[in-house]
Amino acid sequence: MNNTQCPIARKNGLVVQEVPDEVLVYDLETNKAHCLNQSAAMIWRSCDGKNSVSEIAALV
Repeated sequence: MNNTQCPIARKNGLVVQEVPDEVLVYDLETNKAHCLNQSAAMIWRSCDGKNSVSEIAALV
């Protein structure tokens, strides 16, 4: 399986803070903050380079 089939969430240039039921992501390059809800946070955590897109989709 190649890397495009097992995505990895970008970590460089980000400040990531996990809180109950959410993940807060601050992009240091664009100065934008994002609040990922529970579903988006689950997808973010799953983009670790080990799970395929189809495996991640099955979680949702």
